[in-house]
Amino acid sequence: MMAFKIQRPGTMRRLAACLIHAFLAAFFSTAAFSSGDTCLTLKATALVEQDSVRLSDIATLTGASEDQLKHLGETVVARSPQAGQTRFVGVDYIRIRLKQAGVDTALLVFRGSPDVRVTRQAATLPTEHIRLAVEKAIRSQMPWKNEDVTISEIAFDETIQLPTGRLTYRIVPSRKEDYLGRTMMSLHLFVDGEPVRNVWINATISVMADVVTVIRPLGKHAHIEREDLSVERRDLSNLSSDTVCRIEDALGNRTTRMIYPQTVLQTSMIALPPLVRRGDIVKIVASSGPMIITATGMVKERGCKGELVRVMNTDSNRVITARVTGPGAVEVDF
Repeated sequence: MMAFKIQRPGTMRRLAACLIHAFLAAFFSTAAFSSGDTCLTLKATALVEQDSVRLSDIATLTGASEDQLKHLGETVVARSPQAGQTRFVGVDYIRIRLKQAGVDTALLVFRGSPDVRVTRQAATLPTEHIRLAVEKAIRSQMPWKNEDVTISEIAFDETIQLPTGRLTYRIVPSRKEDYLGRTMMSLHLFVDGEPVRNVWINATISVMADVVTVIRPLGKHAHIEREDLSVERRDLSNLSSDTVCRIEDALGNRTTRMIYPQTVLQTSMIALPPLVRRGDIVKIVASSGPMIITATGMVKERGCKGELVRVMNTDSNRVITARVTGPGAVEVDF
């Protein structure tokens, strides 16, 4: 005996409704693409801001639901060029990228330009703001008084183009920067917090200061007197690093070479006169707290104040090393 299972009328209606709903859902989810009505009209030119080129940036999409078009338009089809630069994106390349994204390109209609000229928007450097920031950075780090310093010729590549976004920057001085004369710094640029480029900045720092000059000729080994010197205001950036800036530092010294008037005095041009010479008899002093021991010695070499020289103790004939403290006097550590 054959048996048949008879469905109730309500159950049959519910089953039919489910089948129809499933069919309609499948149809409408792909109808826009399967019908061939989804059209991509490629633009001749496109302007982008972000790092990636989306389909909606370079094409007008029609023929499907709003959600479908939005989803399709967000598909990335190329990488954007550098800021301010241009690249071409062809239709064949777009097809490949869409296929890689899982889109059936056979169901799409391509129209418009075969190659899209894509240009990335660019932002220019705020040059005046950067110059002010460079000057502020220099003045905050330099060892000179603000009123003595002039900063000029702040130069960098002003033609640089950057991605659009929030620009921030950091100024980094060179190692062992002395903030005098021609100087170089590094400008680190960030867009939306991301580093994008480093740029070199050149600047000239002029520092006016008092320096010691010679006002009359001085021969070699001449003893320097107050009336030989003058103080003038000069730009340190044009002078040697061993320039003498105080008259007190020159007085009592002797010249090491011929010096002509208007010459800016340098430490290499002068030397302290020797206070002891080879063969001089000197007093040797050794002290430790309240205890002081003295002896007589004979100097074995010439020496200036503060220099170490060899001295022979005349009592023991022992040669020791002592520091010159004045004419006829040396000191040893006890």
